[in-house]
Amino acid sequence: MGKGNQGLYGSYKGRVGNVVGSVRNGIQVLSIRPASMRNPRTDAQQNTRMRFAMLGQFLSKLRSAVRTGFESESGDGISAVNAALRENFKKAFTGDYPDLALDFSKVSLSKGDLVIPTGMAVESLAGAVLSLLWNDNSNNSLLLNSNAQDTLIVGIYNDESEQGWVSYGEFRRADAAGTVELPDSWAGQTLHVMAYFRSGAETKKIKDGYNVSNTVYAGSVTLQA
Repeated sequence: MGKGNQGLYGSYKGRVGNVVGSVRNGIQVLSIRPASMRNPRTDAQQNTRMRFAMLGQFLSKLRSAVRTGFESESGDGISAVNAALRENFKKAFTGDYPDLALDFSKVSLSKGDLVIPTGMAVESLAGAVLSLLWNDNSNNSLLLNSNAQDTLIVGIYNDESEQGWVSYGEFRRADAAGTVELPDSWAGQTLHVMAYFRSGAETKKIKDGYNVSNTVYAGSVTLQA
């Protein structure tokens, strides 16, 4: 960087080539712009970018489930969605760039120590309806961190249309079964179903980390018309 009372051809402001001119406190300042570096776009860099893009798109479609599922992981400038990105970045994929794909069986919509939905299963019924089954393990005296009133939160992702659907608070742990009506336009398309429990205990009685369970993958299913 150089300074002077006049520019190369008198005082000037702006950029000519890689020379930038400005006037600061009445003094002409000349600086050289650094040479632009071309992005090497290596496979490793492309792999990273593709993971972030795919995760961002997926999580945005199930945002309400993610916000609740990673609420306890947020804070100190980290949002629930960013916490979910961090949790899923390495584990939720199969393959490498350019053949990278989400592994829905490893996706996390939540992170916590509450008892997971066990025996989770999904079946497609006529009329664009999903049937869900799970175990009511709230009466198991060995599982102290479960409650009959725990809420089942279900995230449904349409892999073909890249749309999401969240069933939020319709079912309890003790119900052990439920149905979800989906758009008729989804008929014939492949859906991935994930679920977790949110604690039904009083807020003051929930221990740190026990507000939600980890996520369980119920499976993929083709929706019937």
